[in-house]
Amino acid sequence: MRFHSRFLSLMLAVMVLAALFALTACQPVRSPTDLTPAPVDAPLLSVEEQAIADAALQFVAGQLGIEGEALHIQSVEAVQWPDASLGCPQPDMVYAAVITPGYLVIVERAGELYAVHTDSSIDGVKIICTQE
Repeated sequence: MRFHSRFLSLMLAVMVLAALFALTACQPVRSPTDLTPAPVDAPLLSVEEQAIADAALQFVAGQLGIEGEALHIQSVEAVQWPDASLGCPQPDMVYAAVITPGYLVIVERAGELYAVHTDSSIDGVKIICTQE
């Protein structure tokens, strides 16, 4: 009788598990197209990149004479400029021929893009390069 009771308990447990699996299998499946990703307003930046981006925004806002809220960061990329011109040589200027670490920051305002070339310092040299 003991064997019979254990067998029935085991069978009951198996049936309950089978019923649970069957119920979970009946859940509606959402296709990947039904899922919408959360919008991202700005690129994810390191602390240093964010500081460079903020400084570039202030620089562009000052150059254009506008409020910084009208500007948005499109990208921040660490670069090695080929010389001290930060990749944006000006006519009649001479630059030291030394690799200069810095950043290329793309700033957007109402669909217009500004390429800001910087050195690696937050309060260092910044240039809006129009040669790109």
